[in-house]
Amino acid sequence: MIQGKSGVEKSECDIHFNINFLKFNNCKLATRAIPTEQLIVYSFMVTKFGIEIMLNKKKACILVTSISVLFYALVSPYLLPGVTIDVKDAIFISYYVVSMIFLIGLTCKREKVKLEQKIHLQHSQMETIINNAPFIMYLKDIDGTILLANHKISKLLGIDADEVIGKNINNFYSRHNLCLNEDKEIITTKNTLCIQREIETPKGTFGWCKLIKAPVLDDNGNVVSIVVIFQNIDKEKEIEERKNTFIATLTHDLKTPTIAQIKATELLLDNVLGEINDEQRDILTQIKKSCKYMYDLIFTILETYLYDEGQVKINRTNFCMPELIQEVIGEISNLMREKEQTIHISADFNMHEIYADKIQMKRVIINFIANAITYGQNKTDIDINVEENEDSLTFKVHNKSTYIPEEKLKDLYEKFKTNSNAKFKKAGTGLGLYLSKQIINAHKGEVFASSSKTGNCCFGFCIPKTTKTTQLEASCLQNKS
Repeated sequence: MIQGKSGVEKSECDIHFNINFLKFNNCKLATRAIPTEQLIVYSFMVTKFGIEIMLNKKKACILVTSISVLFYALVSPYLLPGVTIDVKDAIFISYYVVSMIFLIGLTCKREKVKLEQKIHLQHSQMETIINNAPFIMYLKDIDGTILLANHKISKLLGIDADEVIGKNINNFYSRHNLCLNEDKEIITTKNTLCIQREIETPKGTFGWCKLIKAPVLDDNGNVVSIVVIFQNIDKEKEIEERKNTFIATLTHDLKTPTIAQIKATELLLDNVLGEINDEQRDILTQIKKSCKYMYDLIFTILETYLYDEGQVKINRTNFCMPELIQEVIGEISNLMREKEQTIHISADFNMHEIYADKIQMKRVIINFIANAITYGQNKTDIDINVEENEDSLTFKVHNKSTYIPEEKLKDLYEKFKTNSNAKFKKAGTGLGLYLSKQIINAHKGEVFASSSKTGNCCFGFCIPKTTKTTQLEASCLQNKS
């Protein structure tokens, strides 16, 4: 029997339980422990049992003895000489006391019957909800022994749900060491774990699953068991794979003609096919800019796909971050002049070099500064700060922009998310900051963002300056940030 309450709180997909476990050898002990004003939640898979309400011989003996002592005290001149009454009145008083005791007992019995019915109703409701949920759910202790499970677990393990109870779940997994490591992390951190991975059983591969593991805590805050929820996401993975393949194919096919258009306009601008006048040059320049913009969008989409597939490697070299920032500002100065903005850099140009992928970091800095310019207010300052300590380097860009609520800040680094609070909608892929996040993750760093109601916004990242490895695969599926 599980006594207590269970609640679900959502914060970045977090689930927490607070349940007290009481063990009883028989129903009588359980009945005595049941408080009449507290909700009882118990196993949805255990066999239904009735709360036995029966006369206890020991209680009956105590009741008879108490009434006899009361009667003797009322009629005896020795025990209570000041309240001695005749036998008739003593019998009446004793009868009244006995009647009240039985009336109270009858009331308690009725309340316990109502409580039993309430528990059985809750049992039936919970059993129906859990067994009809579109996912596999089970409860196991910290050693892996299954305590409870719904019927859908038979799809995962290939045996009936009732036969699973009492067995160790790790015996059903091919990669049981991975499960043990996950459980150790949950027991240590007491945090909910939410991951996606393929589940393999001795009978074969079950498929891709979204796996949620939530700790169950006792009154002392110790993990006593773990709730595990499986949801098969094979269809979602298949749709995502088709989408990624389509995007990769489309962007690759568009990349070649776009490059050809850029080269053709460059030839015309270089007067290879003859002299052109100023009006023609202006038109060709605009065409080249549009083609270049299209190429950048295509390249961003393709690069994002490669990162998601883990096909990009980080080629590290030593370089000076402030010098790279100066180079980027020179390349995108036209954007800044159009909005009459001014950029200020606060950095030590004599700082130590960092060991990172210069090309990828340049892309990140371009995305951050271009984002600050695009969404910043006209005729305002943009401040760039670069700080370093022994182990890491922090890049921050501040601008004056529309306030972004806290709940929307976390979405800015996700796919196809843009600042919906911006005064004007900007054309783009919605992948710039997402790609930047993936690049920083591949460097074992993290991104951050903040916004105040005064209009001060800050975006940036922090990465380690050195690392032992010279090449790291970008593993964007993990998304640890």
